[in-house]
Amino acid sequence: MTDELPGAVRAELTRLRAERVAFTEERERLRTELREAELQIREVSRHRDQLVQQTEQLAGVTERAAQADALARDVLVARAERDALRAELAETRTERDRLRLRLLDAELRLSGATPPEPPVENGTLAAEQRAAELARELEATRATVSWRVTAPLRAVRRRTS
Repeated sequence: MTDELPGAVRAELTRLRAERVAFTEERERLRTELREAELQIREVSRHRDQLVQQTEQLAGVTERAAQADALARDVLVARAERDALRAELAETRTERDRLRLRLLDAELRLSGATPPEPPVENGTLAAEQRAAELARELEATRATVSWRVTAPLRAVRRRTS
């Protein structure tokens, strides 16, 4: 059938067929490139998703680190407050003991006894004075109203133990 066509038409037909083959090959090449590009896009998307996930994990770690730092600061503040309260408690106890001694001295004066003299640091003399002072304090303590009121409770406790 192509033998009946004039030479110029046959040449044009051949050229068009060659172009069609070239376009078909180009189309297949472009389709292959498109598939490869789609694969690369999927790979990049997968990597991006991994990066996003790692970034979120890092943000969580950073947040936990910030919380740990805040907790450490709170612990330091609490320890400082605890130490201050312990110092204040020691001072309060010292003051309480001083006031108890003054109260005992006052009770001794009221009972007619003379308050103890501060001990002289001189071997056995100092020990004897300290023993006498402690005996007077014990006697003064036993002479207080609270000691007499709680006597029945002490007696019950002695019998039950």
